[in-house]
Amino acid sequence: MKLKKQLMKIKEVVVEARQEANFSSLDPDQQAKLRSAISLPGISLNHPDGSAYKAYRFGLAMAGAPEFPTQEAGAVAGDPLLSCYTDEELEIINSAAKMVGAGKVTRLSSNRSEELSNTNTQSPLPAKRKNKYGV
Repeated sequence: MKLKKQLMKIKEVVVEARQEANFSSLDPDQQAKLRSAISLPGISLNHPDGSAYKAYRFGLAMAGAPEFPTQEAGAVAGDPLLSCYTDEELEIINSAAKMVGAGKVTRLSSNRSEELSNTNTQSPLPAKRKNKYGV
């Protein structure tokens, strides 16, 4: 009996996840406070093909719209972007990826941090001068 109840709950969650927004189901007082409400089912996280990354990109696009166009995908296109400083951290990432079947881990850059060519390497402050006591 307990298993049957659990299966029923799972079915409810699956059905709920595929439902569209239903604004008319709100109380009229709630509807009155939400004038100009807009729904975007195409980027809903409640759908099986929903994407947090697409919702994030939408937020970026809104921040720049309409003057600054936003590409549909950025440089890493929704892939998790990790940066490790030690070989041990890289070992943790590789091990975790293997455990969950995440597939290939692709290194995008070297292990070294490099200054840009236009980085100022001279201090704008004058060099320290020693006083008459050599300090």
